[in-house]
Amino acid sequence: MKRPQVTPPVEGVGERLSAIFRRCSPALHAYLRRRLKGSSDTADLTQEIFERFLRGDRGARARNPYAYLFGIASNVVADAAMARERELVVYDSEIAENAGEGLTRADDATNVALEEELRLALAQLPETHRAAILLTKRDGLSCREAAARMGTTEGSVRVYVCQARAQLRLLLKSS
Repeated sequence: MKRPQVTPPVEGVGERLSAIFRRCSPALHAYLRRRLKGSSDTADLTQEIFERFLRGDRGARARNPYAYLFGIASNVVADAAMARERELVVYDSEIAENAGEGLTRADDATNVALEEELRLALAQLPETHRAAILLTKRDGLSCREAAARMGTTEGSVRVYVCQARAQLRLLLKSS
């Protein structure tokens, strides 16, 4: 039976990685706290970042390991945000029953006016942008599912949603 080849450890890599971790750990925690406001997952996500950094030993060989580490952090934050969007919503029937008690006719009129404003703003978006944002935000589809329905790539859907949100912000702010 053949024994697997074990590559000898590279001289000084352990010390280099240890220095990277000591130097970057506080900055990563601060970065995660800023990006994930109110999240208690910063310690777990920091560990995830370091695990990805060590996976495949590419982090130790990177030209700029700090930039590589924060690139991984950016991906981990995006993954955490997407996971948070996909979390189940808990429905409380008592709260739902009491939700409309304090509303007045003025509130109803304001809601109707806001809906009309949003409908007009959506109508001003390009067709691809409008379809992408409606499929993902209104219908709750993932970007992959929306891409399949639209006949485009998942990356394109992400771009369309991002651009549509920016355009809607501008349109709704100006009205």
